[in-house]
Amino acid sequence: MNLNKLKKSSNRTFAVFFRNDARFIEIYKRFLKLDLLKQLSTFNTKKYDSQDYFKVLEHASLHNISITQTCDLKRALGERCPSAEQVLKCCRNNSSTTMINFMNNALFYQFNALPKTLQQHLKKSGIVFIDFHQDPYYGDKENPDVKKANVKASTTFFYEYLTADLYSGKGSFTIAITHRSPHEKIDVLVKRLLAHIEKVLSPRIIIFDGEFSSVAVLAELTRKKIKFLARKSRSSRIKAHLTSHYSKPDWENFRTWHPIELRSWRSRIKTVYVDVCPQNVKGEMKALIKSPGWAITPRYADKLYGKRFNIESGYRDKHKFQSFTTTKALSSRLLYILFAALLWNCWQALLIWVKTLKSYSKKLPRSLLITLTSTWIKILLNKALHS
Repeated sequence: MNLNKLKKSSNRTFAVFFRNDARFIEIYKRFLKLDLLKQLSTFNTKKYDSQDYFKVLEHASLHNISITQTCDLKRALGERCPSAEQVLKCCRNNSSTTMINFMNNALFYQFNALPKTLQQHLKKSGIVFIDFHQDPYYGDKENPDVKKANVKASTTFFYEYLTADLYSGKGSFTIAITHRSPHEKIDVLVKRLLAHIEKVLSPRIIIFDGEFSSVAVLAELTRKKIKFLARKSRSSRIKAHLTSHYSKPDWENFRTWHPIELRSWRSRIKTVYVDVCPQNVKGEMKALIKSPGWAITPRYADKLYGKRFNIESGYRDKHKFQSFTTTKALSSRLLYILFAALLWNCWQALLIWVKTLKSYSKKLPRSLLITLTSTWIKILLNKALHS
């Protein structure tokens, strides 16, 4: 692609990219001053301080290379740097519980370090997406922290994380992450995630897929007076409802919300009331549910629920900021995921701050947008670190 030609036809787009470096540097410097690794005692050793370890982990994340490659490169250039063995030892010497608490504290501190205008913009919508993210695992199949699932990336075993992204019309921001152990009940997991979310803000709306639509989860959200919008599997009650109201071929013309009682004999809470409405998904009828009393049209619900798929592209983009690793230790994996989320958040904060970026970039392919922005961030980070 001829970038010079593209530059002439999209001058305003390139102006947005290359004239807002001061804004990104301010966001990054606020993030750097937090000195997050200082919270973990293992990263404060006699010879090296927490910032030395931070620079190694950050460099590996930004360049998608391993910790070993990063340490070898920095030492070859004569920079002050711990050995790869020392860095990996510091990662492993933390329990997974300690690391999860540290991760959510770090995300909380990063959010509070944003400029106030950015915080207000993100909090204004109060919309939170929650979803599972799988991290491929190649190792001991008896690992108690690993979950078995369908084949993906040549394996059937995964570390699984539940993430929460705060959504605004201009971008998203990860505010909470927790690990899911096999056989852990979904309502217990969601309650733990909600506790981390509520440290940042009181969510108004939570959007999720059918995996979370259990009676226990819906009852907990209703108790906390949090609005929800979700898909629901076609249980016997849902199926009977859809059949009785939408059996005609032109059912899409008569869509509306109907109250329905969901029941479960497995959870402590046996029943919960929701509103249900059908949705056409590639020619197949699916069921949407929402909080009772929430006055939204089915059309708006379709549009709002469609925003949930931004979290999927967010996972792919986070991998562009994740260091390469073959480690099997959960605590190390969690730390690498955290650094990917922290750096992705910096990028998202810039996209939100420079509100015109996406509107002026509609003509640009998404792949080029990501490549340009990622390259630009790496250049600016290098400048900020070594100036």
